[in-house]
Amino acid sequence: MYSLKTADSAALWETAANLIHELAEYENLTDVCKSTTDDIKNLFKENLLQAVIAFDANDKPAGLLTYFYMVSTFYGKKIAYMDDLFLREEHRHKGLGKQLLHKFEQIAYDNNCCKLEWKCLTWNKPAQGFYESFGGQKDNENMTYFKIL
Repeated sequence: MYSLKTADSAALWETAANLIHELAEYENLTDVCKSTTDDIKNLFKENLLQAVIAFDANDKPAGLLTYFYMVSTFYGKKIAYMDDLFLREEHRHKGLGKQLLHKFEQIAYDNNCCKLEWKCLTWNKPAQGFYESFGGQKDNENMTYFKIL
């Protein structure tokens, strides 16, 4: 069984930062992941980043879901944007991902959001199938653009 905790303290912010760096390793993106633990902690301190961290029965971190809020001018409401969903390998295929997504959905509902939104890497077919089983829909109408500053 897993317990979910809202990242609301410096210790949990550090746990989230560690898991984010593990995610970068899993995705082979350590060269792109420039954030330090202090950077992540500052995002939490400024209330820009939120997270739910999952712990196993031994109270060891098993995974996390990070999110923040955007806005929809067309709906006049917030959008809950999931930035990271990561489960340590030994905790995959045990229902934890669904548990985290349902918690995220409830948070969005409680905060009067009009929708959930997230991205998925094109090579990550297992994640795509997982998100679709959750009810996620691909947005074929919009392309993502970015410019690194």
